[in-house]
Amino acid sequence: MKQKKDNSAKQRSRVRLQQNIVSLCCLVCVVFAVGWMIHSAGSKREFFTHADSSSRVSGDNSSVSQGDSSSQGANDSSQSVPDSSSVPDVTSSSQKELPPFPEGVRPYSVVRDTEDELADALFIGDSRTVGLFNNCDKPKATFYCSIGLNIQTAFESKAIRLDNGQMGTVVEALAQGHQFGRVYIGFGTNEMGWPYYDSFIQLYGKLVETIRQYSPNAKIYCESILPVTAARELQGDAINNANVKALNEYIQKFAGENGCEYLTCDKAVMGDDGKLPEEASTDGIHLSIEYCKYWLNYIIDET
Repeated sequence: MKQKKDNSAKQRSRVRLQQNIVSLCCLVCVVFAVGWMIHSAGSKREFFTHADSSSRVSGDNSSVSQGDSSSQGANDSSQSVPDSSSVPDVTSSSQKELPPFPEGVRPYSVVRDTEDELADALFIGDSRTVGLFNNCDKPKATFYCSIGLNIQTAFESKAIRLDNGQMGTVVEALAQGHQFGRVYIGFGTNEMGWPYYDSFIQLYGKLVETIRQYSPNAKIYCESILPVTAARELQGDAINNANVKALNEYIQKFAGENGCEYLTCDKAVMGDDGKLPEEASTDGIHLSIEYCKYWLNYIIDET
């Protein structure tokens, strides 16, 4: 009889232990779920970007699918196109009176033109521009960019979220009618393996014409291709600094002949040897948060 009672007590003890283990597992799952929700709510960007509403120019940064600035692409129910007179005047870098960099501070590690919120700016580009988007602290700026995008697929790939929530091409995003004061084009990294750079320039010109068609008052900046690290060059493919330099010469020549401004963004991030410092990137191509800020600060100060 005593042995039976002992067995019964042991069984109840095991049941309580199992219940405690199950309760602990449930608690861990709840904590994980809450943590994931907080992380998701605080996530700043997606890997593709969105076309925003006409209120972008006036500083609104609401979203089609989300009501905060973490995702661009507000859908104005009136779908009205702002008058071109509402686009802010763009002041050239030669007209800006900027303070010098503080003594001992790395150039472009701090922004000197603190009033420029990029409210009139549109960035078009590939995964490097996506990196700039993800690390940009200027929520009023607009980005039409996507990982893997190039100057050709900008006309073909439905990688940009439109005002109506659907996915569309860069051209379809431009055709929505939003007016911009400045447009920055950042292509070339994915095209360095192309056999003929003339094809790249022809498509580049077609994109510029399209921008002018839909945003005729915009000043267009042709960004230089950023360098890569020495370690990345050792992989032996087309993505190397010799090709960066060669294709940049094409872009610079195009800009000079077509009323665009060539923007030497590379000088904001490259080292003394003309290459991207090893600490600037984990894969030799895409910039760290710190170097994205150098790039962005250069754009703000110089345009």
